[in-house]
Amino acid sequence: MKEAVILVGDYNREDFLLVAKLLHEKLDFYFIEFLNKKGVTNRNCYNYGTVLFWKDFKSAYSLLDLIKPQKVIFFFIESFNHVALNVACKVKNIPTYHLEHGVRFSVQFYQKLNQQFNHEKNPASFISGIKNFRMVVDKYRNRRFYTKTILESPIQEREFLKHFFLIRKENSIFKTFQLIKSNLRLPDTYISFSPYIFNFHKELEQLPDDYPVKFIGIPQFDNLSLYQYEHQLGENVLFIDQPLHEQSIFGWTQELKKKYLKQLAQCTTTLNLHLFIKPHPLNDLSIYQEWEGDTNVTILQGNWHQEVKKINTVLGFTSTLLLPFIAMKNKNCFLLEMHPEPGNEPYSQFLLNSKACHAVLDFNDLSGRLNNWQYWNEEQGKHKNRFIHNYMYKFDGKASERLKQILLDKV
Repeated sequence: MKEAVILVGDYNREDFLLVAKLLHEKLDFYFIEFLNKKGVTNRNCYNYGTVLFWKDFKSAYSLLDLIKPQKVIFFFIESFNHVALNVACKVKNIPTYHLEHGVRFSVQFYQKLNQQFNHEKNPASFISGIKNFRMVVDKYRNRRFYTKTILESPIQEREFLKHFFLIRKENSIFKTFQLIKSNLRLPDTYISFSPYIFNFHKELEQLPDDYPVKFIGIPQFDNLSLYQYEHQLGENVLFIDQPLHEQSIFGWTQELKKKYLKQLAQCTTTLNLHLFIKPHPLNDLSIYQEWEGDTNVTILQGNWHQEVKKINTVLGFTSTLLLPFIAMKNKNCFLLEMHPEPGNEPYSQFLLNSKACHAVLDFNDLSGRLNNWQYWNEEQGKHKNRFIHNYMYKFDGKASERLKQILLDKV
């Protein structure tokens, strides 16, 4: 009989599903993140496990009693229900893990970035009133899970959950982590990409130097490691997008994004280069529709890795997907510091510190760098080995095996 594992995180995202894809034949996965089925937008999760909803459980203890997991894996421990489940696991001696899922910057950087979010509200209407009423009802149902967990917890854990609720409802997640210093909010073990990226968690969550952590590299990039030493054949450009206009940060809007994409396509076309665009999972895909059928631009979807051989330059902002391309000896990487309303420091400073990539400030700057590929390849190449060590731990195609070993080990 296979061991049961609960996976807590947005299983609509393919990268969050990776651990279940790797291990679903050896472990029984149960996914939970949403109150009800309205949260499920990608049914691929049903191929790898069972989907659960918070509304179907009276408390975290009733969830654990039904599933009887041997391990619980979190991508975040931030929401009320995340914290309730983590506490219940500690009460019932069920091991918990925090699994890394993306590049992390400094805490100070995220605090500054959080202040730039534009939370515009739509004008009130009858329809929005109905939606808001439904949201209130859903919020009540969701909160019930947390409240019941409090009531069923031992005294120490009960007092912690009450304290967390009072602090979190009035503060950002960053401020909450600063105000609450308790192992009850932390996983038993972190599974992190690399020591350099783990420093974010050490800083944010005030972890001691000896807090349990296992480094694995980045499993979703194991297949890309095959391209790192291959002779450079392609002469084209890959742009790795991020949902900046969807999140209304740095002044990005949909119209400005469309204008930017046109300028980018014009820049590469003028240089007789083909432009590949890889959208982020949270990007509004409608923005790319006008490029369908364009002979100079390709929007990458599905299985796109076969295009890697055609590319020698990669552009982006700060996406985790940039990391394997920065690591490749035969690729140059430029980070686009061309925001309508830039912050006080470069958005990509965390990656620029590695010196294995460089910032681009405008399209003239980009054209010049694309025309001088060999020079920048030599400059960036001097720092790629150090980049791999700091940001990726190892780029050897074996990160998935290291992850499997950790999760299949008997506790």
